[in-house]
Amino acid sequence: MAKPKTWKNVPKEKWEQIREFLLSQGGVQDKEVKGVKEVWRIRVQGSVITLYEKEEKGTLFGTPPMSSKVKEIYQKISEMVPIVTKETPKQFLVGLDETGKGEVLGHSILAGVAFPKELAEKVEETIGSIDTKRKRVFPYWDRMFVEIDELKRSGLDFITERIPPWHVDRYNLNKIMDLVYQRIISHLLRRVPVEDCQITIDDYGIGRILGDYLDLLSEKGAEIHMESRADEKYVQVRLASVIAKRERERVMVNISRKFSLPNVPMGSGNAGDVRTLKWLEEWKKTGKPWPWFVKQSFVTVRKLNGKIGKARKLAPPIHHRLLSDKSKESFRFGNLSVASLSIVCPDCGEILKACIISPDEKEKLVARCINPKCRQIIPYLNTTLLYYHGYIIPDSSAIRARTISRDLERGRFFENFTLLIHPVVRRECDTRHGRKELGALADFSSMGRIRMIDIDEEELALKTEKLPDELIAEASQRLNAILYTHDRAMCELASSKGMFYLRK
Repeated sequence: MAKPKTWKNVPKEKWEQIREFLLSQGGVQDKEVKGVKEVWRIRVQGSVITLYEKEEKGTLFGTPPMSSKVKEIYQKISEMVPIVTKETPKQFLVGLDETGKGEVLGHSILAGVAFPKELAEKVEETIGSIDTKRKRVFPYWDRMFVEIDELKRSGLDFITERIPPWHVDRYNLNKIMDLVYQRIISHLLRRVPVEDCQITIDDYGIGRILGDYLDLLSEKGAEIHMESRADEKYVQVRLASVIAKRERERVMVNISRKFSLPNVPMGSGNAGDVRTLKWLEEWKKTGKPWPWFVKQSFVTVRKLNGKIGKARKLAPPIHHRLLSDKSKESFRFGNLSVASLSIVCPDCGEILKACIISPDEKEKLVARCINPKCRQIIPYLNTTLLYYHGYIIPDSSAIRARTISRDLERGRFFENFTLLIHPVVRRECDTRHGRKELGALADFSSMGRIRMIDIDEEELALKTEKLPDELIAEASQRLNAILYTHDRAMCELASSKGMFYLRK
């Protein structure tokens, strides 16, 4: 299916040149413009090309090309309009963007993409004239994502991460984004050489942590761009924006199904959406507590709660002091892994390669020092591990114990982590309790409380003669996912491999 074509940031000095070219191809210019932003509109070979003025530059919009002649015209225009990503000598393009930061409902979604430069034109054709600021239904984004996902065969790599609403309510969001973006970038750079990369990020107010990391990458040879509204100039950033938007809308669809009100649609989640405002008002009338996905720090909700002024935000409880010096140095260079990860107990000072996960007096899961003489709670270890690391691989004993879903029902230790499910675990947990737990986790995943991903290693698991525990431990090392187990033998295996792990 043919798509519209958009050329953004067209310099004013190119406007007349493009107009004359279109007229030379048999184009006919409309006598009247249809809006204050419209400069001219030309009909050529059955297509319509319109120039809009936008902040001293222009945006060209062309209806879908229906003939080879129109495709040739569009190609010529593309040659006349400079595209930033084609000017770099770097061979790989890395782009980062987010969505949901200003929405009153749902997560903030951060996305990163990486692909070879020769794929840029195909990416441009695929995402076409998409404006991610425009409201669209989820099936639109999902159809677009199917086409994007096919580009993996040509070298596209991407990753999304989520920041939950209750963290947005309480903490300085930019500081969290700094760490998450650093983790996304380091993940993408495992597959491409840093010295051959152009890395472009939409500048949201980048802080020292991420700024220092980007400076380090620049010293290694990367070309770094930190620009506001970067999605309008860089195709890789626009692609990241599209992927982030699709992920957010996917989660919002599942949330709206579970928390709908009679005859009151939830809307887009934007504070300016009249449907969302109506839903908030009607939910308030029910007298129920606000659901977990409502950002109660937003003025819209604070007014409904009878509060005035802005909410005070705290520094996020991501405690660098909990990481050993080796771990902090490793993360600074973008290399934190389960092998380099170790924790310093704030009570006894011991450097730990494992922590105990057990309930406190309120029956909520907490992390404790593994030292038998200490066993003290390690405050905020979950948020520290979440934003520095983010991935957990539970073994079969952890799934069968059903501790993760129970925690998500009444606590938040495992909230927002990405759970990697090994095929061995799927097979060993094909029992009544195992299926129940995996089903509950899939439900939590659909609403964005966690993210659950199946590891695609079934063929390897069936062919190898290695024991199941060995396969899971190796996957933990390879994928840099923190192992979570209730099994003593698995603990001994993880210790022998020098891996950081969580245990009962």
